[in-house]
Amino acid sequence: MTEILAKTADSLILRFALRKHEFLLHGERVTMHELDTQPAFSRKPASLADMGGGALERVFIFDRVEMDTTGFDAFARNLSRDQEWLVGRSACLPIQGARACVMVTSPNLPILFVDTQGSGYARYVARLG
Repeated sequence: MTEILAKTADSLILRFALRKHEFLLHGERVTMHELDTQPAFSRKPASLADMGGGALERVFIFDRVEMDTTGFDAFARNLSRDQEWLVGRSACLPIQGARACVMVTSPNLPILFVDTQGSGYARYVARLG
């Protein structure tokens, strides 16, 4: 459940609930956390400015990357560039309309959900904020 923690004239602080799930992937138990809201994913956006529209899909978070603002800005300006830290960070879910994602965060910036689909770049991206 999403709840409002605080609000001011120009901002909202939200808490998004994450539901824990376990999957058997390639014979191995994997724990993921499902986001309680369904963001819209953009396919192969070059930058955050290119994002928009897209299908609403369930998000299962299997990894989290925290960045400083400089690193986040560099990543967000060129989402289609291969990133060493994204290589090998992918999972395939047996659920229609769901994406296994790396959650990318940075203080006071949007939260990104990245599905690489086995590549080294942000092939599908959704954002909150």
